[in-house]
Amino acid sequence: MSATLTSPALEKFEALKWPVRTVENWRFGAWKEANLSGVEPIGYGTAADLPAEIEGATRFVFQNAEHVSGSHDSVTLLSESFGPGSRLGSPKLAALHSAQSDHGISITASGKEIIEIIHLVTGEGLLLPSLVINAEAGANLRVIQRFISTDDAAAVVLTAVDVNVGEKAEVKYLVTQELNRASKFIRIADSCLQTGASAKQAVIHTGSKWLREETYSTLDGSDSQSHILSVSLPDTGQEFDQRTFQHHGARDTYSDLLFKNTLFGKGKTIFSGLIFVDEGAHGTDAYQTCRNLMMSDDCEAHSMPGLEINADDVKCSHGSTSARVSDEEIFYLMARGIQPKMARGLVAQGFSAEAVEKLEDGTLEALAIEVIERKFRAVE
Repeated sequence: MSATLTSPALEKFEALKWPVRTVENWRFGAWKEANLSGVEPIGYGTAADLPAEIEGATRFVFQNAEHVSGSHDSVTLLSESFGPGSRLGSPKLAALHSAQSDHGISITASGKEIIEIIHLVTGEGLLLPSLVINAEAGANLRVIQRFISTDDAAAVVLTAVDVNVGEKAEVKYLVTQELNRASKFIRIADSCLQTGASAKQAVIHTGSKWLREETYSTLDGSDSQSHILSVSLPDTGQEFDQRTFQHHGARDTYSDLLFKNTLFGKGKTIFSGLIFVDEGAHGTDAYQTCRNLMMSDDCEAHSMPGLEINADDVKCSHGSTSARVSDEEIFYLMARGIQPKMARGLVAQGFSAEAVEKLEDGTLEALAIEVIERKFRAVE
């Protein structure tokens, strides 16, 4: 065990059990993958090439747990976990993060800022970064967080995120998961929005052999707006498991969840989401949509959207669709001189673009499209 363990956190971790098949929040998921017994903290990373810089952003770079570069008045380096919880099925994993995490970043923004965080992951073992985002009243904050493998070793990234958006503040937060095909990725993310706040949070998943993501969004202030967006592109040997909770706790709040999964080969996705409206949260306007584009006969998509409404005067909808690229779309493009294989790729990329465009931010959209296009080139 790591020397950073604290007794209360260790005791909590040891008292809990790893996920089992009978837990509802692990329905259809590869629960055995979540058992990290015997996985030791990862060692120091090695230098690697960095992607192009984002214009106007302050960049922070980590090689495994080592902070390599980056400084900003609004950013504090963390030396321990902030103590995340899991309300969607992974308390053991959350307790492990609390017990062992020894690095990360805390951002406290009061004005207009853009922060880029790059995690270069090298070697075999467990990596446990933390991220805390505090957007104070009236702030305008953009955060980019990227997880990039620099070798083919089997790493496990267990990361926790806490996003707090103050009154009339705006946060746009993009995560790209670009790990190698031997790695695992686990992300536990909570957000809380105050009166008049707006948050757009998007994840792009292209790498790792298995991922588990739990996203819990709470709208605590009236007139707050939460957008939760995801693009997942699994192919053979990849399983992406995402669980969400949209919690409306105040009047006149709005949330919109849009997950777009494009599945190749024997790729597999699981989506389970719930819109929950508290008593007294009248005027709630909430949407939840999961769309699956099946690019092969062997891929597998499980979608379980849900609603629980305890207030009057609300407008809520949820749903899921699974479909293939239609012959009519392919014929239309072929009639304009485009070969069938390229036509299928263009339709699939256009399918993913809808979620990206909801960010309404050219810088973030360009990065997201770049990562998506790289995956499409790899599977063509």
